[in-house]
Amino acid sequence: MTTIDVSSPAVLAAKQDVADATRILAREKLIGPFGHPSVRIQGTNLVAILGDTHFAVKLLTEVGPEDVAIIDMDGVPLNPSICGPGERFIHTEIYQARPDVNAVVHAHPAYCIAFSVSDRPLQPLWHLCTEVSQGVPVHMKSIQIDTPELAADLAATLGNRPFVLLHGHGSVAVGESMATACVRQISLERAAKLQSTVDAMGGSVPIAADEIKPDDGLSVGLTQEEINAQWDYWRLEISRH
Repeated sequence: MTTIDVSSPAVLAAKQDVADATRILAREKLIGPFGHPSVRIQGTNLVAILGDTHFAVKLLTEVGPEDVAIIDMDGVPLNPSICGPGERFIHTEIYQARPDVNAVVHAHPAYCIAFSVSDRPLQPLWHLCTEVSQGVPVHMKSIQIDTPELAADLAATLGNRPFVLLHGHGSVAVGESMATACVRQISLERAAKLQSTVDAMGGSVPIAADEIKPDDGLSVGLTQEEINAQWDYWRLEISRH
């Protein structure tokens, strides 16, 4: 069994990031009884992830660091009294397949689900979510991803992209930090909602390709400063409510 100093700065920071992301995503109605963010604990082979809250008498908007589980890459909790969610393997398999990824968010956003079952691709219509211009893959399995094998298939569908839709199920966003993964997940749902609205109006005119700024192939559009500005603002919001 892996051991770690749970009072170390890396563990405390990871737990706080997961708790903050949970409250932000819950406020956005992207997660509820299901859905979860996670982050690698720096300098370890461990993951901090929202604990299994399905039977907890607590709203996700009330979650704190004490509600965050620490699991290894096999999904085994270090503290058996707080386990990871059933779909924890989504996170562990992506981390193992993507060394560049340090945070994962799995959510169930309504508009993303709508596009997951549509033959209409997401288009770059909003300057804060131009990463969809790279294409958003759809994982064509609607079942719960609750085994390492199923999660490895999902990680393969994700490839080197920033997000993936799960057919009739939800979405996953990844990033080099919790700020990036959280901003991507929220921006993807807002972009999907915007496109649904525009399509109902009769069609759309996507942002021109030459206006979409290429960066490193993973963070087209937003700079780290722009990502951090949103993350910091949302953290301020939840600290006051």
